[in-house]
Amino acid sequence: MNKIAQNKWRILRRFVQFSVILLLLSPLLKLSVFRGTLISGELFSILLVDPFAAIDFMLAAKTFYLPLVIGGLIVAVFYFIVGGRVFCGWVCPIYWLSEFTAKLHDRFAVLNMKPSASFKYYIFVIFLLLSVITSKPVFELISPIGIISQNIALGVDQSQAQFGKELTSSDNIENSGYTSSLMSDSYYDWQILFNSSLWLIALILLIDLFYSKGWWCRHACPVGTFYTLLGKFSPVKIKIDHVACTQCNECFDVCLPSNVLIAPVQGSTNWVIDSSCTNCLNCIDICPENALKISLKIKKENVS
Repeated sequence: MNKIAQNKWRILRRFVQFSVILLLLSPLLKLSVFRGTLISGELFSILLVDPFAAIDFMLAAKTFYLPLVIGGLIVAVFYFIVGGRVFCGWVCPIYWLSEFTAKLHDRFAVLNMKPSASFKYYIFVIFLLLSVITSKPVFELISPIGIISQNIALGVDQSQAQFGKELTSSDNIENSGYTSSLMSDSYYDWQILFNSSLWLIALILLIDLFYSKGWWCRHACPVGTFYTLLGKFSPVKIKIDHVACTQCNECFDVCLPSNVLIAPVQGSTNWVIDSSCTNCLNCIDICPENALKISLKIKKENVS
């Protein structure tokens, strides 16, 4: 098997991740394809909003805003169709970095803490409650995903790198006392944000490296948790052929949330049913027996 065939899904995934960066940079390339960030932007003049950010914003503003709902639903439906946490595995720049540090974790780790499976749901609820209490979308203010994409966008067009810039026409939101823009037009303030975001990202990577493999993506990020909940109902999942599988466990070595593979490899299910799976498809590439494939799970499985 040649290298390209052996890494076809990884190559495609890297292409998609690189394309996302190009989309953020599209104004610099004199293209009118996309304007905005991974929090909120317009693709061919269609408003797209991260669903968690939409919920977070409306809870903070204590206002129902239809464009936010529609923009969030478009994104949510897309990720439901392609498999829930595909955003994490194929789009999010933090996940890309976490994959890199995961390779080094086993060599340099001081500890390997593994929070409980419910930990991420507590974090999810806490952030939403904080938004209600403070009337600020708390997570969006510190979101590494948003900060990275905002920094890229700010380097292109500062006037477009504002979360909720499209929302300023809403009297209800403006009257709520909440300022929709999270970004300053000041170049000095942008430099401060850029520098602070580097420290935040560095902290995440250091904890990944020495303390807990993939801790942010697996156990803390509320955006990932939202897509985990969505992925519970998505029909696009990875299927295993138990006859072909030799339990060589090579798939565990290339999967960041490797616990999702335990049940199918052990034979208790024919599918990767744990919605923490990001459908990165590294396991399909690495499997020497071609026992894994992406498929549609329509009918309920009868587990023995």
